[in-house]
Amino acid sequence: MASKQPVHSGSAQTKEFDISLVDERIRGRSPDYARAVASVDANHTLRVEIEAANELNWELDARIANGSLEILRAFNDGNGVPDDVIPNWVKRVADVVGERLEGDR
Repeated sequence: MASKQPVHSGSAQTKEFDISLVDERIRGRSPDYARAVASVDANHTLRVEIEAANELNWELDARIANGSLEILRAFNDGNGVPDDVIPNWVKRVADVVGERLEGDR
């Protein structure tokens, strides 16, 4: 994921996160490890891309509100999906990304 050009523009800011779901106590039907890339473009659009072994890739359009990451739209391998289809582990990884982004402020 890191080698991709920013989706929105050349001026996008990106940050990569390696997340151990085991260390974060994210349990259930989930992978053990995920990599997430968060990017913010010049229009302040936050995109979180998540990939994990043996899982479909997820892209989330989100915003940080009231100290947590709120998912606005989700895409699974490029296809839009409703909120109730997003697996719990993806939502939890997004929460971890939000917490880490907030910690960098």
